[in-house]
Amino acid sequence: MRVIRVAIAAFVLLTLGRVAIAADADFAAQIRDAAGRYPDASARLAVGDAFLRFESSALDTELKAADPARYRDLEVRWLALAAAMKAGAPPADVRAQAAALAAILDTVAPAGVAASASSLFVDALLIIVREGFEALLILTALAAYLTKVGQGEKRTLLYAGGGAAVLASIALAAVADRVVPIGGAARETLEGVTMLLAVVVLFTASYWLISKSEAQRWQAFVRARLEGALGTGQARSLVALAFLVVFREGFETVLFYEALAGRAAGNSLALSAVGSGLALGVVCLVAIGVALFRYGVRIPIRPFFAVTGTLLYVLAFKFAGAGVRELQEAGLVSVTPVAIPDPTILRDWLAVYPFVEPLFAQGVLLAALVVGVAYTLRGRGAARVAGAEAARS
Repeated sequence: MRVIRVAIAAFVLLTLGRVAIAADADFAAQIRDAAGRYPDASARLAVGDAFLRFESSALDTELKAADPARYRDLEVRWLALAAAMKAGAPPADVRAQAAALAAILDTVAPAGVAASASSLFVDALLIIVREGFEALLILTALAAYLTKVGQGEKRTLLYAGGGAAVLASIALAAVADRVVPIGGAARETLEGVTMLLAVVVLFTASYWLISKSEAQRWQAFVRARLEGALGTGQARSLVALAFLVVFREGFETVLFYEALAGRAAGNSLALSAVGSGLALGVVCLVAIGVALFRYGVRIPIRPFFAVTGTLLYVLAFKFAGAGVRELQEAGLVSVTPVAIPDPTILRDWLAVYPFVEPLFAQGVLLAALVVGVAYTLRGRGAARVAGAEAARS
């Protein structure tokens, strides 16, 4: 826990001590200009360049922090416009998409002036709770698991991994601003790769937990755990998982608070509001985590493992879609629109986007789930048959 306390203190000092707000261009005008030049090849390049400039701007960070749903809608429309241009869509369709995108950009403007202390307090509170909740769910579930198998002392591995991720996020943000600028494509690449690494760990952990929900398998596992501590490989996996799930949001969260500090415009009262909102948000997360942990350790073994495994799988599914989309934004993965319903709830909760590439990644996870469940059920059936034959003999 000491590592986490130090990390939080450094987070507050670094964030409130720096104001790094980049100048924002007129992105709506750039989109309209590019649409006017279509089908010239320079139009698509201009749209892509404007997107990368937007990703590196203060407007990007402010909008993502204040209205994530609107931000995701803007990103999807931008990528779809670039894909339509690349595919040689009819000029009328391209101009219609560009007009819709520009209209949204017209309604989004940087703060420009200092925000009120009350609004900054609320934003600071909501950001840390919103961004930290998924990581909290994972860490709490794993902490409860360690307690259930009699390895409660290994919870320090989770705390160490999470605390190291917070420190790494702060250090990377400092390097990004002061040494090597990390923005646009580089930032999206970092976030995308981190998410996809987390997918592998989360899916493996989810399958393992679900497979152990069978009573006989659980009893055999407990006996093995009582005979010895967690192995070195498992301990490293715990640290790696804790690090990845926290670091996935950590770097971006630091940027969010920098944007809030910028909106405070050097006003000491406003800066105090940001710090107070952040502190209260951390307290709320800790309280939620303690409550979840105490409830989790009381849940019977089979439903606990089944629910926890399902939770980790759903998060792996979400990270797969979001990770590929980040790589699309970085220009590393192609963008192929597909005609499917695009409701906001699917984007926000499951990262389901109307593009072939992230859907393919999520489809692979679904196939892996089907194979894993079939294999587990087959093993359970064989075990029951063997048990019945042994009882008859």
